[in-house]
Amino acid sequence: MSKNKLVRKTYGQFDEFFKYMLTINSSTLLPILNYLYETQFEINDVVILIENNEQININSAKGRFEKGFTDLMIAVTARYDRRQGKHVFHIELQSRHDKTMPYRMLQYGLQYAQKTAKYTDTTMTMQLPRQNVLYPLKRPSGKNIDCVEIKQHGKPTIKFNFESVYVDDISDEEIKRKHLGLFALFKLFNRSLETEDKLMRKAILEIAYETIDENYTKIIKLTEVEVESMKQVMHVMIDSSADISKFKHIRKEAERIVAERHRAAAEGRAEGRAQGRAEGIVEGETKGKTQIVKNMLLDGTLTDEKIMRFADIDQVELDKIKKMVKNGD
Repeated sequence: MSKNKLVRKTYGQFDEFFKYMLTINSSTLLPILNYLYETQFEINDVVILIENNEQININSAKGRFEKGFTDLMIAVTARYDRRQGKHVFHIELQSRHDKTMPYRMLQYGLQYAQKTAKYTDTTMTMQLPRQNVLYPLKRPSGKNIDCVEIKQHGKPTIKFNFESVYVDDISDEEIKRKHLGLFALFKLFNRSLETEDKLMRKAILEIAYETIDENYTKIIKLTEVEVESMKQVMHVMIDSSADISKFKHIRKEAERIVAERHRAAAEGRAEGRAQGRAEGIVEGETKGKTQIVKNMLLDGTLTDEKIMRFADIDQVELDKIKKMVKNGD
């Protein structure tokens, strides 16, 4: 497979990869939301729900309903909000530029808003979610279409636009400062597409693991299984030619690895305790024997030969104990 075809194939699976990473835990998603939409949500103050949307896929046979047609529709509500007043955010994950994006984003937004529309005798009012397209690329040198104008004869023109973010343009310093570890991981994934060198890919994977430990163990404290799941996802994307079918088994594999790690640690502790007990016994026996030899020497009635035979020690050990007695140890 040519490099260009491999890149297209891998980027074609970008949304699945990033969607999985974003939905591992709300703690990983919240910094991304705060960055994309300039909000200041705190994890302890809000409830985040990935909404199970039922959208019409007009490109599918008979325009059937399909769940999850949009990538991520996210509802955020205050933890103690009895009215369930919520903010709704739509993140669309797009592997490459598409001039039909404005139409698609309007379509997705209207489909979602229709579910909560309010009616009067003359008006239907819909609230669109805040929308953002997330690209793994750098911003294109030319203009990218992010606005659609709807014209109707004799009526004012209606404009609809949305925001676009290009992950590869975000500096490493900003990613670190705003705890956007997932963006760092995706930048590493991009780097892995630029080489077929196995050693280089292995190095990129090791950096990804360090990034996960730095962000999701020390800063955003995920469970051990969640952290291991992220590492397994990066392994699949970088080391296994993006075989997304493996995603179905990621969590089970992470649970197996964590369980094996705990078992090995438990066995190591048991072995250490056994070794410690054995060393303690030997040390106790040595101290006891030393004291007996000291007593024999202080008695002054036994020859060195008899002391060595009775205590089962050699001349070197005896001389060492003699020195201890002389120094008053």
